[in-house]
Amino acid sequence: MFVLILCSIFCGILAGMGVGGGSIFILITTMFNIFEHKVAQAYNLIMFIAVGIAATIFNLKNKKIDKKLLKKLVVPTCIGSITGILIVRAIDENILKNMFYCFMIIIGIYEIITSLKNIINAKNNSE
Repeated sequence: MFVLILCSIFCGILAGMGVGGGSIFILITTMFNIFEHKVAQAYNLIMFIAVGIAATIFNLKNKKIDKKLLKKLVVPTCIGSITGILIVRAIDENILKNMFYCFMIIIGIYEIITSLKNIINAKNNSE
């Protein structure tokens, strides 16, 4: 239970920073066999609600959210969320886990390549 609490705090911090703490939460809790993949996803979504509400309030107060754009995004986001829920219910646990891990690897590779490009561009611009 202590590991789960530490994991939740760590992932909450990352999520609050917009770094994708939920994906990390799923990865850590499934790697250490704390949860099955679908259960980890369910807890991630619960955490996402808390982080989302807090971040939204903070960003609205600091006028960092365009309310007109927000209104346009709410319905498509809800449609996408409901579609995702229906898809997850139909996918086998092992297939879902492998799809998730492949997605994480692709994102990781993309981030490394992007970072390297930025480093090279910054170095070229400073010369």
